[in-house]
Amino acid sequence: MIGDAELRSMTAEERADLARRLAALAPRVARRSVAAAERVRRQFVIVVGVASVLMIPWVITLAFRLPPRYLAGHWRATWVGFDVALGITLTCTALAALRRRQVVVLWALVSGTLLSCDAWFDILTASGPDRWVSLATALAIEVPLAVWLFFVAHHLVRISMRRLLILSGQSPEVTLWRMPLLGVPPRRGRQPEAEVTRV
Repeated sequence: MIGDAELRSMTAEERADLARRLAALAPRVARRSVAAAERVRRQFVIVVGVASVLMIPWVITLAFRLPPRYLAGHWRATWVGFDVALGITLTCTALAALRRRQVVVLWALVSGTLLSCDAWFDILTASGPDRWVSLATALAIEVPLAVWLFFVAHHLVRISMRRLLILSGQSPEVTLWRMPLLGVPPRRGRQPEAEVTRV
């Protein structure tokens, strides 16, 4: 059995080799479960791809058919509800960060997205002097905080993935766009891009 002292004395290449050998001892995933995972992945790609294509005629239709002004119902409930949701996501982000949980990445992304939406709708729906207040709030608080949350989420994912790639003996110098998705088998006859260069 290898102790902490032995692990610390190993080089990065030796640790990566050990991780590969331990992974090889793990039970192999059944072909049926790999096929099922591939089927689910393909369905996901199709649904999201079709939804993104359908957004094109929808946006064009809205651009020509929506009136420039509209009297909205439930205005107060809409904004209070939105800000409650934003407050909950920021609280969850802070708690996940405090407890050092990986889920902080998801909460940071959701919080950053809601902050961006809040800034967008505040500016575009405000009028008169309120527009300047909305613009100042967006530029001074909401947008910088959203950008920072996106940066933190990206940074944490990158750190986690670098460690996993190093442990598996792969090159950690792969961008997130080219990094293989963990838990999803690569295409047959194709080597994952992160495995091209070994540590």
